[in-house]
Amino acid sequence: MAYEFEIVTPEYYKVILKIHEEFKQPILDVTIPDNVQIIDEYWIVPGFLKIQIRKDLETLQQTYYVIEPQLAEDEFELMTDLYNDLRRVLVLKEFDSNIESRIEALVKTLDELLDEYAIELKSELALKILYFLLRDFFGYGPIECFMNDPYLEDISCDGYDIPVYVFHRKYGSLRTNVRFSKEQLDSLVLLLCQKSGKHISYATPLIDATLPDGSRLQATYGTEITTRGSSFTIRKFRTEPFTPIDLMRFGTMNSAILAYFWLLVENKMSFMVIGETASGKTTTMNALLMFIPPEAKVVSIEDTREIQLYHENWIAGVTRMGIEGQEIDMYDLLKAALRQRPDYIVVGEVRGREAQTLFQAMSTGHASYATLHAGDVNQLVYRLENEPLNVPRVMIQFLDAVIVQFMWVKRGLRKRRAREVNEIFGIDPANKNLLVNPLFKWDPVEDKFVQVNDSRKLEKIAQIMGLDVYEVVEELKRRKEFLELMDSKGIRHYKLVTRFIHEYYRSPERAFEEVMNFEASR
Repeated sequence: MAYEFEIVTPEYYKVILKIHEEFKQPILDVTIPDNVQIIDEYWIVPGFLKIQIRKDLETLQQTYYVIEPQLAEDEFELMTDLYNDLRRVLVLKEFDSNIESRIEALVKTLDELLDEYAIELKSELALKILYFLLRDFFGYGPIECFMNDPYLEDISCDGYDIPVYVFHRKYGSLRTNVRFSKEQLDSLVLLLCQKSGKHISYATPLIDATLPDGSRLQATYGTEITTRGSSFTIRKFRTEPFTPIDLMRFGTMNSAILAYFWLLVENKMSFMVIGETASGKTTTMNALLMFIPPEAKVVSIEDTREIQLYHENWIAGVTRMGIEGQEIDMYDLLKAALRQRPDYIVVGEVRGREAQTLFQAMSTGHASYATLHAGDVNQLVYRLENEPLNVPRVMIQFLDAVIVQFMWVKRGLRKRRAREVNEIFGIDPANKNLLVNPLFKWDPVEDKFVQVNDSRKLEKIAQIMGLDVYEVVEELKRRKEFLELMDSKGIRHYKLVTRFIHEYYRSPERAFEEVMNFEASR
């Protein structure tokens, strides 16, 4: 793959991995049909859970194929009885909340139950049953494979007895070999909602929620509003957010664009990241927020939690559905944020009346950042000026820059690119049109970025910093070199990148020196 993502096996499988090493026999029995070609394969849980990307040589259709241990009918009935008895026993026991003590309690209770049943399990069957029990008690049950695969972006189940579909970072949208009956899918949707702390039922059959790992869940229950049955869509959440260095490596932006936005962020200038669905707007926003100075106060406002900051002085606000008639929406959170004296305001996605308040915040000197669904600057202005946003054009001029992002498909590979970066520097007094300065454009032939005009914002930055424009240009070059140096040293973990950016704010010379010596100290 062009970029490898680390596959981390969850902690709760360590107990079976240790036993499996001693067992030294394969648990999985996989038969490959003659008309199937294996394009790719990798382990999620070594020895127990494997993913294969298969291609049917007749239809040429690719499938995301999940391989788990197989249980015979009587073995499955035994496991179901054990699962139900374990739940009844464990709910009455007291143990520490940490994962190790909970796993220990489960294994000990399982041994006690097997003694009561007077059952002696073969080693292979015991490992299979323990795998499924750990999967269902501590993981996400039958969708564990999807939730722990870092190559997946979206998981979609459309109804009863319909194959689950996933969006793979390399292979795009794929049908899987996983499907659920009515009873299985209804139970799974209830489980997912319980894990997210929400309630779903026939009375309230539609929810938006956030799962414990931060992934976004949209679910429906029953057949009243989704006629093919209960459904769910999960937008996967990365535990480690992408950094500006990652954006460089992916080709989403280059070092010159990133250095430019570093200066904008430092000098509290406002921008928006716009684009169509799945264009990577939030990912880009999250990476650029790593340029925020270390002591600055940040307030973020979202419907579902997606912004990730490695930043102490940060209030993360999330909306709440109506409880006894008291709903807290993004407008309420934004009004509250303005009373908290933030240096930076981040709105996950602008959708409604909060847009006016956001632009009022910009006009009063608050650095404000947001994402919005729009294909270009003209669409942005149209959406902002009309229902339900209703932002006057005279206020849109307080936006300093706009990134237009999109998903580029080349030879079946999907890549995110910043199509253009535009500066906004006022309104034409004659025709009332926004004055827009195209700064960077993406060249699809060469797949590279070209600076098409000089920046109109550097003069403003020079005034803020008390420097002349030449000195600002030199500082821009220095930050570009610093980002490229981090890339050459392989520094991409978000904690390291943020640490070195913060170090640069305090002492650029020392930051350069530390990055130069990074390999020796690693």
